[in-house]
Amino acid sequence: MRKKLVMTVVACMMLSLAGCGNKDNTSEVATEDIAVVTTEESTTEITEESTEDNKEAVQDVTINSALDILNTVWGSYAEADQFPVGGGDSANQNFEGPGVFDATNAEELDVTLGFPAAQVEKIDDAASMMNAMMANNFTAGVYHVKDSADVQTVADALKENIMSKQWMCGMPEKMVVIAVNDYVISAFGLSDSIDTFKTKLTETYGTATVLYEESIS
Repeated sequence: MRKKLVMTVVACMMLSLAGCGNKDNTSEVATEDIAVVTTEESTTEITEESTEDNKEAVQDVTINSALDILNTVWGSYAEADQFPVGGGDSANQNFEGPGVFDATNAEELDVTLGFPAAQVEKIDDAASMMNAMMANNFTAGVYHVKDSADVQTVADALKENIMSKQWMCGMPEKMVVIAVNDYVISAFGLSDSIDTFKTKLTETYGTATVLYEESIS
């Protein structure tokens, strides 16, 4: 309807200008008006298609492992947000990025990442990433839960365990627990570092759900 109305107005303008004998101006005005309508409609279509494509791209990200999540998120960091990073357990140390963590090592999972020992039997894959200069400034762990029905249980226990820790060498300011499909991700550290991590994670994975986000005091 809008298009017909615009074309009618354009036709009237053409007839009016033609009566005054100004044919050159008539052609220019008609062409410009039609171009505006066409450009506006094309822009709308492109914007809608781009938005839909981006939405699908975010939701279709494939997760191959716990380490894959951390590598993907860390790879999305801007240079200004990066810090010296390392990861992995004592047997799988990586000094240049996230690392694999032994999902059966209950003691080290608890001491290093705050993962509750009582929940170890519910996971079969883990990875970590931390600030190599000061772990309490930023530490993140990712855990694959064997049974999706246990995701909330693991998340609840993880949150409680982190919040009840006795901190040494500086105290973290904030913690988050996020679920992405069958994975539970936790992070604690300085507020800015946690906010950046949460933003990157939720932007990368469309299914990410923030279960807990709390200040540590």
